[in-house]
Amino acid sequence: MALVKRGKTWHTHFFVDGVRYRQSLETGDWREAQAKEKVLITQATQGNLNASHQGFAKLAFPQAAESYFNGHKLELGESSQKKERQLLVKPCEFFQQKCLFRITPEDVLRFREWRSETGAGPAIINMEVGVIPTHVEAGKALAFAWC
Repeated sequence: MALVKRGKTWHTHFFVDGVRYRQSLETGDWREAQAKEKVLITQATQGNLNASHQGFAKLAFPQAAESYFNGHKLELGESSQKKERQLLVKPCEFFQQKCLFRITPEDVLRFREWRSETGAGPAIINMEVGVIPTHVEAGKALAFAWC
């Protein structure tokens, strides 16, 4: 349990059963913040509170890609969904269990080299490389949303 004041607002940061919860308490009063924190901990213990960001940035690339894809299905037409899913096959194979926040530009360059060695053409490689930053940036944005 930790109460931290950011600006004029108190925030809480605590763990319940190994799951991290961070949230603004939307108050500047320390006593009110303590009371709200106790309520949130009780809700988390009962399973009625969602964890902060669900650890998207800590997901392995294939799981994060699937989660991101499922969240954006409504924005894509049927043919675009098929294309995006196909473009994710080789990046998922290459990155396997690597967490999103650990993927670096050097990893993307290694992916390009690996795809080139497997005989893929430049157009396909560029399209596959194009879907990687979308997922990595989504993960990093969520990972650093509280900074």
